Amino acid sequence: MPGYNGLLMRDSLQDTGVIPSPGYPYYSPDLICHEQVADPQSFFTGNYDTDPNQPVQLGSQTNFFYVRTKNLSDGPVSGWYIHCYRSSASLFMTPSIWKNNPLYTRSGNPFVQTGSIASGAVGVGQDNFLLDAISSPLFCMIGVASPSSTPSIPDGFTSYGDYVLWVRQNQNVCGRNLTYLQSFPDRQFSRLDALSNPSNEAVPVLAKVEARGPLPAGTTFGVQCAPAGLNASGDTSNTTLITGSGMTPAQFDGTVTTWGSLPAGVNTWPPGATLTTTLYYGQDIGHAAHQYGEPWERFSVRPGEIEGMPRDGVLVRLGDTGTVFLA
Repeated sequence: MPGYNGLLMRDSLQDTGVIPSPGYPYYSPDLICHEQVADPQSFFTGNYDTDPNQPVQLGSQTNFFYVRTKNLSDGPVSGWYIHCYRSSASLFMTPSIWKNNPLYTRSGNPFVQTGSIASGAVGVGQDNFLLDAISSPLFCMIGVASPSSTPSIPDGFTSYGDYVLWVRQNQNVCGRNLTYLQSFPDRQFSRLDALSNPSNEAVPVLAKVEARGPLPAGTTFGVQCAPAGLNASGDTSNTTLITGSGMTPAQFDGTVTTWGSLPAGVNTWPPGATLTTTLYYGQDIGHAAHQYGEPWERFSVRPGEIEGMPRDGVLVRLGDTGTVFLA
């Protein structure tokens, strides 16, 4: 669209403007539910002609939700704001309701920003939204791109035609119905902790989660970070400590999820119960920090069982984050 000043956010109404004919190129919607990725900019621009959407995990409070756009203007754009809202299908026509249901980032912002996007290029939000699938059953999503942090959204439409015109003629609006849903037991507790790797090389990491206190048997708990390959879980009927190891990608800046799920029939976390996550990294013998390594006797794994661990490497504690449940 020559001379258009803005970003394209596609949905089923905007992809083609007509019913696709055989062989017509298909492009995925640009509201994307996906497990955490190490480099969203590279990952989601590199698969622009595919649909990378994954199922919403109905038991999770922290589904990762990414957005991407295409710059249709004649020159580069930078610093646009993208808001995302959740709605039921019947509420698409009533923005006065759905614009009060925004998604938020892990830092609490109701928007993500884009970096500089060249003309004709694809850009990905510099942060991601979090979609809580437990507190709300609404999985129809609406995205709005705006040059300001307060987008201009009408309160409603007087006809279906007015709504269709708003979507088709305003390329900064898109929608997606998240029909891919996957159920597993509700995780009544989910905590995101920051995880970054400032070095230019991947680094081995190990996460240890301890469940302590008066937790009922059958309480499950675990730790996850898809980009680092961390994925471990346990059941208090068998253990109160689990470990998971992986490799943190170079220059990674993301999160680790610690989660907990109570057994059936138990709805409240007992006072005094704790979930603590301790993070370690693999340090080679050539660095002075090697002296602060923990004795291997403290772990249930050995160096050869941890991907990327140097032969004479040790695990050095980076820190821990704990949650104590109160009455």
